[in-house]
Amino acid sequence: MTLLNPAAFYLLLASLLILVLHFLRARERQREVSALFLWEGLPGDPQSRAARIRQQIDPLLLLQLAILLALVTALAQPAWRVRSASLSGLAIVLDGSASMRTVAETGASRYEQAVEEARALLEQYPSTTAAVIQLSSRPAILARPGHDHEDLQSALLRSDPTWYGDGTAATLLSLLGSLGGTSRFERVVVFSDHSFSDMPVSFETVLVDRADNLALTGFSVRENPDGGGVTALVTALNDSDEYRDVTIRIDDRENLTTLSVLMAPSAEERFVIPFPNSRGTLFTASIEPGDGFSADNRRFFSLERPIDFRVRWLGSENRYLMAALRSVAPVTVVDSPGVADLTVVHGARAPASLAGTVLLVHAGIEDLLTQGETLPTGRIEVLNADHPLLTDVDPSNFRIREAPTASLPPSAEVVLAAGDVPLLATYADEARTVFYLAPDILQTNLPITIDFPLLIRNIVAGLVRLPAELSYRSADVGEPISLAGRGSVTGLYDAEENPISLPEGLSTFRPESPGFHTLITDRGAFAIAVNVPAAESSFRQPAEEIDAVEPDVQSAVRYLPLWPVAAALAILLLIAEAYMHSGRRSLMRRAR
Repeated sequence: MTLLNPAAFYLLLASLLILVLHFLRARERQREVSALFLWEGLPGDPQSRAARIRQQIDPLLLLQLAILLALVTALAQPAWRVRSASLSGLAIVLDGSASMRTVAETGASRYEQAVEEARALLEQYPSTTAAVIQLSSRPAILARPGHDHEDLQSALLRSDPTWYGDGTAATLLSLLGSLGGTSRFERVVVFSDHSFSDMPVSFETVLVDRADNLALTGFSVRENPDGGGVTALVTALNDSDEYRDVTIRIDDRENLTTLSVLMAPSAEERFVIPFPNSRGTLFTASIEPGDGFSADNRRFFSLERPIDFRVRWLGSENRYLMAALRSVAPVTVVDSPGVADLTVVHGARAPASLAGTVLLVHAGIEDLLTQGETLPTGRIEVLNADHPLLTDVDPSNFRIREAPTASLPPSAEVVLAAGDVPLLATYADEARTVFYLAPDILQTNLPITIDFPLLIRNIVAGLVRLPAELSYRSADVGEPISLAGRGSVTGLYDAEENPISLPEGLSTFRPESPGFHTLITDRGAFAIAVNVPAAESSFRQPAEEIDAVEPDVQSAVRYLPLWPVAAALAILLLIAEAYMHSGRRSLMRRAR
């Protein structure tokens, strides 16, 4: 045992002060008695000098001196000298790519397993200078050489895996170069779920849990040339040793299509899945059953067009109608008919040249649909209960006070009527698709019913939107994405709707997580689909056996601190001294 601060024992001189104060303390005490003559003439008890000295020694004095000795010993920092294994330098490399998020049967992720093994390695070399690196396509130095081992352990525990792809040996060598070069580190240990073919022979690779994986490695959507729905292209991977019955689902947030297949072991297959009833913009593909790496069980795709509906408004404003439209999807009001997805005519007569998708509310079109006199309406009749406009809509909830008569084209289909007055009708020709709602909304209970937004939803679902640009791939996490060509950027949000700050003038960004990111510009709202890199789902083969160079492990001296023991002893003695002092005071009070 050695003392790291022996000069602290000079503080033992304070014991002299304790002794002086103890012997100067008054010993005689006044006591009330019935008479003094009873003791007159009695000789005192003969006492030896040793007995008199023993009377002067107080157990409290001994405790106080012991407390002082324990405190001074703690300040002297006693330490036990021990020898431990030591290296000239240690580099711990954690694979921080997305696949390290895979959860094993134990409930811990691969990354958590790697952290525990890295912490155990640090414990083997408590006196070695070490660095901690997280390796991915965007690597990071978690702790530089020079930190004590408590800081290194904290850096490991605070770290989390990323959503990025795999790093490379060249990237790792570059990082080690910034820390002084590979010659500074006698041992470099890489914790990963796969081997690196180009890793230097002297580097060690420790493999963590490897499990079977079922994944989607590719997904894209193309609009059919005739405008009737889309076609999805999906690539699925069965990285296991057995046949698997899988179900692939594709949804556009309104409709769903599925495909069930039997996949061979260790196989990657492509599927073409028709989706004729889809009119959406945002698509999600998923594969079942799930597994430990759920991130690659789903992939996202967005058609390169605004996710909001561009509405051209003619006639008087109506906040109830606009609110119903906005409850279905984001709405951007435009003036040009060439870029509008929907033209709303409210309380007005539109020109005969009007084309595209048109919603007439208490309105008409010259030479095509004209309104006549307004009549009181009676019971509402459902002429076609299976019409798509009435999906989830209960017309019996509608209360309409009055509605105008109307002359409709012969090919128009009336869905709801009140006697001879058409209330809801549709019409289509080569130039336009018309949805006709006859009554003035303020003369109905539509604004306060839940069926009115559903009716508007069904109308919007039938829109024929402008074709998307020919872009058939989505972005990967960490990949630079250009924001050019979509207008002036006013906002950018990640998949959790958290804002992403962009430096002024920057026209690209790198997403850090998968999902649908939202870009807001003066031209509308755009969805950017971001996926986990497909390479994170690829076949994971065991690492090749490599004869790594054995490190020259030397013995190093370190000191195990013992001052906490002395400090704890001092605290216990203080408690004992306080207890004895309080007991003595209570005895004195009883004696009086």
